[in-house]
Amino acid sequence: MGNVVSGVQLRRRRLPAVEEHLTRPRRLVRELPDLDAGRLRRLIRSGDLAPCFDPAEDAGGGLTEECPICFFFYPSLNTSKCCGKGICTECFLQLMPSKTSKVVHCPFCKTKAYAIEYQGAQMTIGKKIKQETLCRENRTSMRPN
Repeated sequence: MGNVVSGVQLRRRRLPAVEEHLTRPRRLVRELPDLDAGRLRRLIRSGDLAPCFDPAEDAGGGLTEECPICFFFYPSLNTSKCCGKGICTECFLQLMPSKTSKVVHCPFCKTKAYAIEYQGAQMTIGKKIKQETLCRENRTSMRPN
């Protein structure tokens, strides 16, 4: 009686089904000694980080997003919060600060405190509109008053 809220249902965020092999990086250029594999797996399974998809060298087969760092194509990418540019998980892991390093700047727009988000696969038109909006906002915020 006291624990039940009438008329309100709690909705849990449904976790995407991610295959186990997509939660482990396989093509890292450098060894990451402080990579927490358990935390990485949780971030991917919770939908906060894109899975470690198998890359393709061309845009065929529905792989429409190109990582501007490694130039491979993926079904979907992480998006930088500052400028809206896409980046694959394995390239992001190599840019990510270690426990002893300083803050990482965005590799695209050089904003301090680089952060990303994963929104899943989006339609190409929607991504283009969002990126144009972010670029417009960044230009207006950089203008002197």
